[in-house]
Amino acid sequence: MAVIAPGRKRKFNKRKKDFLFVCGLIALPLLQFLIFYIAVNVNSILLAFKSYDAEGNASFVGFENFAQLFEDFRNMTVFATAAKNSLIVFLIGCPLSLVLALAFSYFIYDKKSKVIDFFKVILFLPSIIPAIALATMFIQMADSAIPSFLRQFFGDDIRGLLQNPDTTLGTIIFYNVWCSFGVNVLMISNAMSAVSPSLLEASVLDGCGFFRKFAHVVFPEIFGTVKTLFITSLGGFFINNASIVSFYGTNAEERIQTIGYYLYKETILASNSGSMAKMPKLAALGILLTAITVPVVFLVRYLLGRYGPRKD
Repeated sequence: MAVIAPGRKRKFNKRKKDFLFVCGLIALPLLQFLIFYIAVNVNSILLAFKSYDAEGNASFVGFENFAQLFEDFRNMTVFATAAKNSLIVFLIGCPLSLVLALAFSYFIYDKKSKVIDFFKVILFLPSIIPAIALATMFIQMADSAIPSFLRQFFGDDIRGLLQNPDTTLGTIIFYNVWCSFGVNVLMISNAMSAVSPSLLEASVLDGCGFFRKFAHVVFPEIFGTVKTLFITSLGGFFINNASIVSFYGTNAEERIQTIGYYLYKETILASNSGSMAKMPKLAALGILLTAITVPVVFLVRYLLGRYGPRKD
């Protein structure tokens, strides 16, 4: 009969206790992931191939919901308008937010400002304040304070920036850039703080100025962070409601809706109606948008990784 040495036995018991501790630690998050992600998404996928009658009875209809979607794409102008607005919000908002965050972060990083932590707190405030409260304050500023200021000093009687159809979308884009600015500055400035001081000293000795040092030393070092921020924004292209929900709830006009807002609005209205009739088509739309997003994100990620700036 084999005898286990006391030291070996203690080591075995320690490994067993460590294993049980790790299992207990990840059990709840794993259960939450299985229920609220895997189960929900599997149910959504199955929902896209069903149909519900007036009594709420489900039946399998194959790809009928997808065929109806393509028919709606041809006949409903809201899809074209929402797709155009989503593209405008992304092409203007994402690059503008990243460029401004890069410029500001590099300026305070290069100048070694002692108030950098103060700036981080102030810029991060829009992310801390509840979205509805922040949107309410912004509405008051855009539709009341700014028109009142212009009327008082210039005598111009103008409509609010959100009330005026010519400036509504631009104002919404500005709001989104403003809200994301603090988070981007925080992420990018933290990445810059990890750049090796020896690289910066070497670049100064080689005669690199303010802009050359950024282009050849700092930016390649933080490109991974910038790439992650860009890909994250790209991945949320179709689910970005551009904070329109905070301004208008489910009552936004068709001319300013995005794909993300349309999905949110239709899902809320379908849920409030107590009927499952519209849910299968919305689930089919979600699958279709995912099928478009995933390959585009992986392609952009590959191209940025292959052709983007390198540390060496």
